[in-house]
Amino acid sequence: MHHGKHFRRLNRTMSHRKSMLRNLATQLIQHDRIKTTLPKAQELKAIADQIITLGKRGDLHAKVQAASFLREHETTLPKLFGPLAERFKSRKGGYTRIHKLGNRFGDNAPVAVIELIDGPGDLKNQLLFKALARQEQEKAGSIKEIVESNLKKVSTTPNFKNKALARQIPKVLSSNKWELSDLEAKVRELSMSSKEDSDKIFDATSTKE
Repeated sequence: MHHGKHFRRLNRTMSHRKSMLRNLATQLIQHDRIKTTLPKAQELKAIADQIITLGKRGDLHAKVQAASFLREHETTLPKLFGPLAERFKSRKGGYTRIHKLGNRFGDNAPVAVIELIDGPGDLKNQLLFKALARQEQEKAGSIKEIVESNLKKVSTTPNFKNKALARQIPKVLSSNKWELSDLEAKVRELSMSSKEDSDKIFDATSTKE
């Protein structure tokens, strides 16, 4: 019977598909976020979650399993069983996030960024920092005042236009165990850094897969 055997074949042979996903998983571990097509990102998501789980286990068998799938062992294995295992120690699952970027010029293929969450350059956090920095310039107030104003308005104003932004603030603070002073420091750090550094994403679509 052919039950439970459906997955995206990605128009490749099984050996080519496995080799491509190994490359993508290696690049994701190395760079924390990569840009690829949406179907590949969706297939990679489940594999990346399983690899992070191996890193959290940390025993000899987990290391053998991770080494048999990942490439570039001198960089991927120390990072997987070191910083990444520590980052996701208290998280039960859902270690990756997919951001859709629209369609690619030329073949109109849907493109996406897949990233390991809660990293130093987490895209969702970066969007929050940029929005707060923009509000600070427009309203000429401190980050703490802006955050408190947003949190108050989301519960009192029915049609508050920044509702998604206000709801994201407590999530970022709790997931990173930050205080408002830490959030303010991150916004300051973003305003001082260059655009090239904050928007740097490894493009997996530019390599042969």
